[in-house]
Amino acid sequence: MKYTQITIKTTSEASELVAYYLQEVCLDGVSIYDKSDLYSSSWDYVDDNFVNNYDQEVTVSGYCEKENTDSVLCFLRNAFLCFEGQNAGSLAISTQEVEGDEWLNNWKQTFTQLEIGNVIICPEWLQVDNPQGKKVLLLETGIAFGTGQHETTSMVLDFMQKVDINGKSVVDVGCGSGILGLVALLLGASKAVLIDNDSQATDVSLHNAKLNGLEGKCQISCSGLVEGVTQTFDVLLANLTADILYVLAQDISKVVHKGSKIILSGILTDRAHKVIDTYQGKGFSLVDRQDKGEWTALVMEY
Repeated sequence: MKYTQITIKTTSEASELVAYYLQEVCLDGVSIYDKSDLYSSSWDYVDDNFVNNYDQEVTVSGYCEKENTDSVLCFLRNAFLCFEGQNAGSLAISTQEVEGDEWLNNWKQTFTQLEIGNVIICPEWLQVDNPQGKKVLLLETGIAFGTGQHETTSMVLDFMQKVDINGKSVVDVGCGSGILGLVALLLGASKAVLIDNDSQATDVSLHNAKLNGLEGKCQISCSGLVEGVTQTFDVLLANLTADILYVLAQDISKVVHKGSKIILSGILTDRAHKVIDTYQGKGFSLVDRQDKGEWTALVMEY
């Protein structure tokens, strides 16, 4: 299979958000190359010739399947409209075709198992190291976003172990690889509904559910947000973006009941106050908040 390497030129300030958008539509393992890291790191010595030849703009790179290249580029150009008036650099996009086998092997080498509290997320091709007997989710990410390595996902996984999920019904809106909904089942949720509007994401979620023997306890649906959902849940998980969370708020009352908790993430910190205000206007109260890097995650109760 052939893949497309997508490279974007930007600034240090905008690089994390550019990488986030790239991860939304590409394989996980997005890389950021920033010259400023050479000066902020603890290197004893950096060759002047290397520094002088290093690109002045920050480079963000990721990969997608070749057949998806046009749709990925369209998504990125639309997403980058949010940078208007900001210091985001040229946002020039370049592409290069690469062979799949060699690249996939290199890509897999970038992933190791990840421990968040009492949960281990481990790529399915690795041997799990679990001497403490923690909950283990084996994961194949495919092209869906969600390995737990990004701050937005890890904060939700952390909150999920602080909120009482045992015996509760859970809905994972925008499930990606299925990581959140499936971990909820490992933590004792009675059932989980996983929803994504991308059929490739729901296919990967189904694969991961079967991989972990959880397919009998979850329902996986390809649809938009909570479209078609006819029941309420004790816990709602949504690792999306602020703009999509505003849209979700319009219909959220039909999938929650009094006492339901929602864990929201994917929120740039400077937009957190607006997300909080939006959901408080729908009858939710703020229970907890976590900030990591430039991202914020929230726990709210109905």
